[in-house]
Amino acid sequence: MKTIDGPSKIRFLFLMILAFLIMFSCMVYHNYYTFNSIKVVTKKSSTAVEYGSANYDINNVIKRVEGEIVSIKNGNIDTKVVGDYEVTFKVKKENVTKEIPIVVSVKDTAAPIIQLKSDTVTITQGDDYDLTWNVESVYDEIDGDIYYCNENITEDSVSYYHFGYDPATIDDVGSHEVSVHAKDSHGNLSIAIFTLVVEERKQTFYYQPKYVNAAPIPAAGDVVSLAWAYLGYPYAANGKGPYAFDCSGFVHYLYSQFGIYVSGSTWGQLYDGVPVSYEDIVPGDIILWGNGGVSHSALYVGDGQMIHAANYSQGVILSSVDQWRWGSGTYIVSVRRVQ
Repeated sequence: MKTIDGPSKIRFLFLMILAFLIMFSCMVYHNYYTFNSIKVVTKKSSTAVEYGSANYDINNVIKRVEGEIVSIKNGNIDTKVVGDYEVTFKVKKENVTKEIPIVVSVKDTAAPIIQLKSDTVTITQGDDYDLTWNVESVYDEIDGDIYYCNENITEDSVSYYHFGYDPATIDDVGSHEVSVHAKDSHGNLSIAIFTLVVEERKQTFYYQPKYVNAAPIPAAGDVVSLAWAYLGYPYAANGKGPYAFDCSGFVHYLYSQFGIYVSGSTWGQLYDGVPVSYEDIVPGDIILWGNGGVSHSALYVGDGQMIHAANYSQGVILSSVDQWRWGSGTYIVSVRRVQ
């Protein structure tokens, strides 16, 4: 009987181990190659879903699959919540299984809807007019109603609308383009435009009542002191304070802080107190301005100056009476002393 010597046994064992290593390496390479060949190719490189999409199906984003989908983890996306969602596909090919994550983004790309009441608004120069009166609504699918904001707007401000116009000429006679800019919480912007037509006020004769000689009330000085504290506050149509004012609302608010009633409109203030001559004007008197009527009111503060809520671009300011007379195109209709 022939036997295998020691060196032959070692050689045989070596060959067996070598064959095993070769087979194992081939299997590892095959599995590695198979693993890397498993793919889930989406229809878009960055999968995005519009907010509120109905009947969303994760399978609809798949363009091609290299292998067989065994299961899908977190495939039910809530399209009513904006954000990124990781969906994991478990894919099998031959005897190799691989988990492939993809990111599905629910995004809001729809801009707010601006509804205007009219494409053209016509007013008479000197009239109080709030631009927001021509905005029927500003609505966003996610944010709901969007409201007007004209203060402290920064790049981080969200969900607001404001107006764009030339503040230097918006009160001049003629046609002015006013744009409404709306932004939602995800940065989507929309713009609507309307025309503001400012017509010249026709001059008509206005009857000036007979002047009387009346002493100012003791609180007049306190009213003037309070007026100085509100310089720089914003203008708002029908604004009666304490954070924004129109011209008559400003005078009304100042006197109300001392328990004294003054009308909240320019026409009402035309009959408040008693009429005095401008030559006899003292701090605390109300100056009523107009051009064929009464359209503006201010509080006289002395030294030929008045404090008043002028307009949207200027807010509450200090003005020279003479300069306002020449620059505004209006004249003093009446001076009223509150009693």
